[in-house]
Amino acid sequence: MLALGAGLLVAGCQLGSSFRYVSHRAPDGVDLYFKVPNNWTIFDTDQVLEAQNGKLGPTQLKQLSTGEWIETMSNRPGITAKDSIGIGKRYPTAVVVERQLGASERDSLNFAAMRSELLGTDPLTAASGFQVLNYSDFTGSGGIRGIKMVVNITSTTPVLTFGQITAVDAATNYLFTIGVGCEASCWSLNASAINTLLKSWTLKEQAP
Repeated sequence: MLALGAGLLVAGCQLGSSFRYVSHRAPDGVDLYFKVPNNWTIFDTDQVLEAQNGKLGPTQLKQLSTGEWIETMSNRPGITAKDSIGIGKRYPTAVVVERQLGASERDSLNFAAMRSELLGTDPLTAASGFQVLNYSDFTGSGGIRGIKMVVNITSTTPVLTFGQITAVDAATNYLFTIGVGCEASCWSLNASAINTLLKSWTLKEQAP
């Protein structure tokens, strides 16, 4: 499980005047791409790891990032990498991750585990603390499969709204996820940008 709040070698191109594409290819050949509003700041893997662990040397950064690609982003003015870790409050924050699964994770990975990837618990089976606004699981081209959900986290004051998509490749070797959230009132104000980010998140398995 990934602790929520964890950047990318940003490969972005301008998309009109309001969005840009970010893309990444996983070691297994799966392409990941999505649209990010131009006014959102993006932090790459090295920046996020240093925000979590303090100043690191090249060797330490390489060791920590082995098998994982991660990126955070937000439209909060003056935001730092450290501020971008976790669910936003008055401004949305997002995290995008690709990581290699361990042997035991591969054996036990199911939709419930995918739903728990960022929040640490499954909102669909939690006794309290969550209101599920929408949920679906899916199978994509090439055997990619995953879940999509939007939930209210009612155990916080004010209530937070959080959207997540998590999927694995056909061989269950790599897990891919995006999560974005902030206070419920913030979600409403930023609904267009948030929905564009989530709906544009695409995985494409390359043909052998």
